Amino acid sequence: MREKVKVVDVTARDGLQNEPNPVSTRDKLALIEKLVQAGVSEIQATSFVHPKWVPQMADAEEVAAGLSRFSGVTFSALVPNLKGYERALAAGIRHMEFVIAASETFNRKNLNRSMAESLQLLEQTTRMAERDGVVLRVGFSTCFHCPFEGTISGAAVVNAARAARQIAPWRIAICDTDGMAFPNQVKEKLGLLQSELKMKPEEIILHFHDTYGRGLANTLAGLEAGVREFDSCTAGLGGCPYCPGASGNLATEDLVDFLEGMGYDTGIDMEKLLDAAEFACHFSSRPYQGHLLRARRPGACSAAPVVSAQL
Repeated sequence: MREKVKVVDVTARDGLQNEPNPVSTRDKLALIEKLVQAGVSEIQATSFVHPKWVPQMADAEEVAAGLSRFSGVTFSALVPNLKGYERALAAGIRHMEFVIAASETFNRKNLNRSMAESLQLLEQTTRMAERDGVVLRVGFSTCFHCPFEGTISGAAVVNAARAARQIAPWRIAICDTDGMAFPNQVKEKLGLLQSELKMKPEEIILHFHDTYGRGLANTLAGLEAGVREFDSCTAGLGGCPYCPGASGNLATEDLVDFLEGMGYDTGIDMEKLLDAAEFACHFSSRPYQGHLLRARRPGACSAAPVVSAQL
């Protein structure tokens, strides 16, 4: 029996949020359908942020309304504040990610508030989630490097995670927002979370960007530390509007191929996943960022991106 590793695909949210050309609700749902057909069982479908700040997520309610056609899948959404939580709840979302940064400067630029203020909001959101039966995970961005502050220390990550876990023992996503992490840093920070906060590996999710091609090496470091859940985006889409220089996430197809090759079971059909990645390429303003699709289907993403018509 092969050990299972969970892959959470975040293309429909993180993958598209930074794209300059509008992607229609219909095409977002078509992409999600292809992911479901491939066997992806956890999908972050959208973000309930103000459309002024992230125009690509202006149709969050419409996307959420279309998710009811899919069964056997856990859908989540990112919520940055109480308004976002309330919108997501009203739209039927019961799994949410509350985002904070491990860097004070990035927290202010990304969320327009201090880390202390974000933690106060997390406490309020936690009370509402407990009341409403909502499952939260707390995503910490810039856990390895901040484009404004530089290298982030292990102590800073531990202190941020400790503050969040004192509010409630939510699971935590450790994010390499600008793709600057190295495997030794991954091992160091995971070791500190486990030794100082007594966190179990199953309480941690890893979210790697692949800006410098280190995503799979960092995944291996995470696996060796016991983590068995990873975020990724088909076709290596992604990036953060408030993180200069950040390129795409680790490509889901590259991650799944790597995990399966290492002997783990993801439950994902590779050919169908490649169909989803090829479709996702149409919405990217950049050349294909992954590796496997280009190798397995030469020319699949060499054409100019197709701009989706907004419904």
